[in-house]
Amino acid sequence: MVRLLRLFKSKPKESYYPITLNDMKMNKKQGFPNNIVKTSKYSILSFLPKFLFTQFTMVTNIYFLAILIICCIPSISTVTPITSIIPLVFVLVVAGIKEIYEDVRRHLADRKFNQTNYIYCTSNNEISIQSRRIKTGMIIKLKQSDIVPADCIPLLSSNQDGITFIETAALDGETNLKQVLVPNYFIGKTINDINDLKGTLLCEYPQPKFDQFRGSITIGNDKISINEKNLLMQGTIIRNTNFVYVLICYCGIHTKLSLNQTPPKLKKSNIDTKFNIFVFVMIIIQCVICLILAILSGHSHSIINDPNEGFWYLPKDDINNKFYGLKKFFGYFTLISYIIPISCQVSLELAKFVQGIFFEQDDDMKIKQINSNGKEEIVGMNAKSTGLNDELGMVKFVLSDKTGTLTENEMKFKKCAIKERVYDISKLQEILNISNNKTKKNKEINENANNFNTNNSNEINHSGSFIINSNEQENQEESNKNDIINFLKCMALCNTVNINDGKFSSQSPDEEALCLAAKNCGIELISRNQKSIELLEFGINKKYNILSTFEFNSDRKRMSVLTRDENGIITLWCKGADNVMNERCNEEGKECMKYLNEFSSIGLRTLVLAIKTINEDIFSKWYEKYDDAINLLEGREEEVELLQNEMEKDLQIIGISAIEDKLQEGVPETIEMLLRGGIKVWMITGDKMETAINIGKSCKLINNTYYCINDDTLNQCKTTLNEIKLKINQQQHNFSLIINGKNTDWCVHELKNIFKDIVLLSSSVICCRVTPKQKAEITNCVKKITNKIVLTIGDGANDVPMINTGNVGVGIYGKEGNQAARASDFSIRKFRHLGKLILYHGRTSLLRNSEIIKICFYKNASFFLILLWYSFISNFTCQVVFDDYIMTFFNILFTQIQPILIGIFDRDLQWQTIQLFPEVNKEIHKSLRGKVINFILWFFYGIYQSLVFFFVFFWFISPSDITGKDGLNGGIIYTSLTITFYSLFTIIVTLIIETKTWNWILVIGHIISIIFIFLIYGLTCYIPGYSTYDISWNGFTYVFQSFNFYLITIFTVIISVAPLILKRFFQRYFFPDMYHVVQEIQTSLETNYGKKRNFFFEGSNELKQLINHHLPLISKDISFNRTSSNNQINEIELVEEN
Repeated sequence: MVRLLRLFKSKPKESYYPITLNDMKMNKKQGFPNNIVKTSKYSILSFLPKFLFTQFTMVTNIYFLAILIICCIPSISTVTPITSIIPLVFVLVVAGIKEIYEDVRRHLADRKFNQTNYIYCTSNNEISIQSRRIKTGMIIKLKQSDIVPADCIPLLSSNQDGITFIETAALDGETNLKQVLVPNYFIGKTINDINDLKGTLLCEYPQPKFDQFRGSITIGNDKISINEKNLLMQGTIIRNTNFVYVLICYCGIHTKLSLNQTPPKLKKSNIDTKFNIFVFVMIIIQCVICLILAILSGHSHSIINDPNEGFWYLPKDDINNKFYGLKKFFGYFTLISYIIPISCQVSLELAKFVQGIFFEQDDDMKIKQINSNGKEEIVGMNAKSTGLNDELGMVKFVLSDKTGTLTENEMKFKKCAIKERVYDISKLQEILNISNNKTKKNKEINENANNFNTNNSNEINHSGSFIINSNEQENQEESNKNDIINFLKCMALCNTVNINDGKFSSQSPDEEALCLAAKNCGIELISRNQKSIELLEFGINKKYNILSTFEFNSDRKRMSVLTRDENGIITLWCKGADNVMNERCNEEGKECMKYLNEFSSIGLRTLVLAIKTINEDIFSKWYEKYDDAINLLEGREEEVELLQNEMEKDLQIIGISAIEDKLQEGVPETIEMLLRGGIKVWMITGDKMETAINIGKSCKLINNTYYCINDDTLNQCKTTLNEIKLKINQQQHNFSLIINGKNTDWCVHELKNIFKDIVLLSSSVICCRVTPKQKAEITNCVKKITNKIVLTIGDGANDVPMINTGNVGVGIYGKEGNQAARASDFSIRKFRHLGKLILYHGRTSLLRNSEIIKICFYKNASFFLILLWYSFISNFTCQVVFDDYIMTFFNILFTQIQPILIGIFDRDLQWQTIQLFPEVNKEIHKSLRGKVINFILWFFYGIYQSLVFFFVFFWFISPSDITGKDGLNGGIIYTSLTITFYSLFTIIVTLIIETKTWNWILVIGHIISIIFIFLIYGLTCYIPGYSTYDISWNGFTYVFQSFNFYLITIFTVIISVAPLILKRFFQRYFFPDMYHVVQEIQTSLETNYGKKRNFFFEGSNELKQLINHHLPLISKDISFNRTSSNNQINEIELVEEN
């Protein structure tokens, strides 16, 4: 059955519809999409239905919509619909304003792009055309600084040899210019030739990969193969090119830029998940409570309607007791629904948004850099997924790339090994006599090099010993001279470097370093086009025709260039990783391979360079097959790869390059801080194990104890893991693990269970020889086996899969482009900024957002559960004790401001203090702060306060008390206002006690809340008809002239907040957390500091120096003893964490 279904399964389209050049009528029949760019989500007509549909897919909004519907049914609702309408509308309006603001910006950007004018070329003339009217098959003329309007193929360029320079910053963030090539067939054609072209373009079906494109153009009997080197992509900018004529191949939604603009994978923070779970649990509890109350209400109704019970003064009805209970179920459902705060989600979103602004405005996260215009600018981080702010505080694992993330990605050629000798730049210059710059000597060098290429490579003699005397050394160096020259030629030829204003520019900093080293040794790359490379060899120009280029990728791990020199000799120049090159090379020249481990052990990046001289006949036969392969539209990659492998074998090693990539400033300190904060750090790199170990030690990732896994078979790897597991002391987990090559696959798949037991105890892990695909697999494995929050960080395009897989992805703006930064949730400038991002911003955001949730549930429980207790003395008749407008504005005005401000400004520790004591971060993972149990405890605290409010009313407030000057009692008006005021004031006092950091904004926030209370109550008291059932009419007259009101309010506030104050006192003085201790250290220092200055601000160097002066850097956990006399810390005792 499965096989039968597969027969009918449609296959993905391999090729696009044929595109006819300069024939719009024929192309129109193919149904190609238009070129209108649309990134906006809404139109004027679609906004309301789309927006409402999106909003009501959220559980909380569906819940409150259901409550609103129940409130609109008078027969079952106990409150007016206004109590649900206003809060729900408020939430929707806030969300709607945010959506409209963001979509208007998208509309403006779309309009600007769609209305840009371009030149459409026909056989007769040139016509101005807007971008949105461009069609597939048109020939368009682009000029300098034009944005490419659609994916297209250059046919004629103003530059030599058909090169068009482009800037791809909009695609990948790279500012280095790239080259796009005119297909060879069109080089030399005139403008008239291009405008009169007749033919057909056949290309692959649109797909999103920027580095992949294949197709062919048929003109008459000629078939021209095209690939990604011949594709100008939408969004790129024409640079250093006066004009270029292009053929449009993909428009609108089929362009690579559009195909890459898919919605990002939705990542939800743990706090949001816990909030939703808590809401769901509360709804279930609410249903249970309502069911119980409905049963009691039905029973009460049966008693009242019983003529024998004596309730003759109450009106009787004919409603069935069961139906009456059902009616009251929905009545209570609307009343108790207020315990779920409708404003909590809005408060969280607003707080997270402002937190993101604080992230970006943090001066500690900024650096100075030179922009593309050559001007200095200050740039900072970018918080793109503010919904994950609090997730940063829960990070337990950091998985980091190495090159460009931990290192500067600024390569410097340090050494090389050729035959049995090791050379640095100065030694090479000495051998080649570069410093004396003698023309005669240079000519001799060139003659020797030419002789080498003519002669058979097997005729080279090697010294049999590494330790030789000075004469032997000179003789060996002389015999190595030809190898040195070819080594330098390979560095200058085998690359994709562009020369802009005499400077080398490449996507790979390694290539720039190699070209610069070759230049310093007398062989300079001076020009490159798609047909040839020109070198200046010791003052003499030499031209090499390019026959073919096999580019580097993460699967091949090597690059090759086939050239024919001026003497007609065909040579393959190749460079790549040692593990790949070793199996492709013969034994000739392998003497230098013994230096690989030596270079790697001191942290140098190594590449193996090799050559191969090719017979003309062999090349001709091979190239005939290769030319056919590159013209294939289907199966091209596989055929090309086979033929490349055929050519890249039996190579001769000519040397090993060793390049230095220094660690970024602050990397060791940051990693040490993260490790002390209880965060496990992993380094994932493609380097050799020896290089990775050296870097690991340099950045303090590896301590004295580490275990290596470098086995050849699965069984050996399993045995090694079991041996490591036995060696591990369960009390000492301070060890590192290094995994090499294919062992990584075995650990994350077949041996996952054993691997889990080891990595959970290790402090750091290094994975070597890892591919981009493996990076994502490792990340996914760590997430699954640990069930912890994993942060991934990288700087290059090869890190994007890993960044997308992590719970939180952090990108670094790198020298190889900004793909990682664009794909990330948070982008930073340097690795050292990660410490503050996690330990301060993440930790503080977690605590702030947890405060918002617990406060919102606490205050609603405290205020609205009075309605539940009131039912027990109102015969379960769904009576309310609050005015409807008070219940309506409770979550919108009275208690909305404080949670948001606490979520924005509150903090328990400063960054300077956390730098000294990063161990406080461990507490986040162990304590109740930020966990569901903390929300539950605060909800129970709200229940306690609501019981206090109820029993104070039940015992101390009698509706029959004389409260007015006219001798009348206050009745329900006095009772309602008294309960409302002492409840609101108690909640505000509780929030004041819970606030840890005060500023003038928080003070104003509390004042505004109190003003709103009096303002809304004033309206309900004195505007006729404003109060529901006149429950608050003229209430101020009864309340504020009653002395009892003030006594009861003070008494209630004291009784309600006493448990919180006592809990804080006992916890801080008898069972302190680590942050309590650090707070006191911080407070003491702030006091001393305040004597010198009137204020201090976060990031102050003066405060930082003061703290460093008073306290040494502490790398242990802290415990302390306290004297009862002065509440000061007497002693700080360092203890090891168990």
